[in-house]
Amino acid sequence: MNQITSLRNGTVVNRFYGKEENGVLYLPVSGIADEDAFVTVNGVAADRSGAVFSAVVPVSEKFTEITMTAENSCGRMTHSVKVVFDRDSFPRYNFFIDDNSFFWTDIIRNKPRSLFDHFYLEFLESMHRKYGTKFTLNLFYRNDHEFCELKDFPESYKGEFSDNADWLRMSWHAYSEFPDRPYQNAAAEKVASDYDLIKSEVCRFAGEQSFIPPVAAHWSMIRPDGMAELVKRGVKVMTSQFINPKTSLEEAQRSSHLCDIGFFQNLRESLYLSQKHLLYDFNAAILYLRGTLICNYWTPERIIDIINSTAGNAALRHEILSLETHEQYTFPNYFNYLPDHMERMETAIRRATELGYEPVWFAEGLLGNDSWGK
Repeated sequence: MNQITSLRNGTVVNRFYGKEENGVLYLPVSGIADEDAFVTVNGVAADRSGAVFSAVVPVSEKFTEITMTAENSCGRMTHSVKVVFDRDSFPRYNFFIDDNSFFWTDIIRNKPRSLFDHFYLEFLESMHRKYGTKFTLNLFYRNDHEFCELKDFPESYKGEFSDNADWLRMSWHAYSEFPDRPYQNAAAEKVASDYDLIKSEVCRFAGEQSFIPPVAAHWSMIRPDGMAELVKRGVKVMTSQFINPKTSLEEAQRSSHLCDIGFFQNLRESLYLSQKHLLYDFNAAILYLRGTLICNYWTPERIIDIINSTAGNAALRHEILSLETHEQYTFPNYFNYLPDHMERMETAIRRATELGYEPVWFAEGLLGNDSWGK
């Protein structure tokens, strides 16, 4: 009976939750308590209306514990939640591309004069020039389609990578594409060693400035001890679908809730993420984010609809767009090649830009917001 109901543990709050002035968010907090109880919230006396209580409390730190206390003849009862303050929030988007192995295989074998002589990187560069987009390329160590390994990538392009590290960076995704769900039952040591292997190769051939911690993992299923290894390595955010995930458009819509492809989050957390998109896990020290869209799933027209509906959804109470796609759909020799894949990507980027969203890396700061530091 005595609890905060307007917030839950891990809520990411910002100016849409209250009034923000000079780095302080005046946050309305409400809940229910015994009608005869005297209620305070972080020491502020609450207003009462029957069983409902409400108060406005100042939030000025990145992480803040909010505690309601109800006192009556039965004694003192408390309920606490922690929130994360996205101070000075602004509209922003992150764009990452999963499953990268085709482009670096081509470069190893064909040795172009410039990285951007390759059609895939040339396209990404054109998106950066046109829209300012920042890209993270999540890499496999091994190409399972035509055997090749990242250890063979030459160091001759290191200067070019360095010159473009302000918008193009690379990260770990998995050792290889197959088997599916490679880390779902893997030991933490396997997650750590694969991460370290890919990071070491990127630093070797592109320089440390070209590596960035990931915000996604292949198949999005890693046990808690494996997630702890990623956190040790600087991972702050993980995106996924969390509930009723579809691995292809051919799958039927499910009538019941199914938690999958979501880092073992339970139904309560997964449902919240499906509704609000953001939730901080204080036990894991990870911010979970439900992705906005996967470009290779949708037509350009549907991409515009999804971005419009997300950006226009006041109930979400955030201004975050998480855009993603998969490398292989860009390549004509891939069996599921999408001739309009680049158009889909540009459509997502263009619409986000038209709506005033700025390109960031979610791996830096708080979802690309450096108001609390990098």
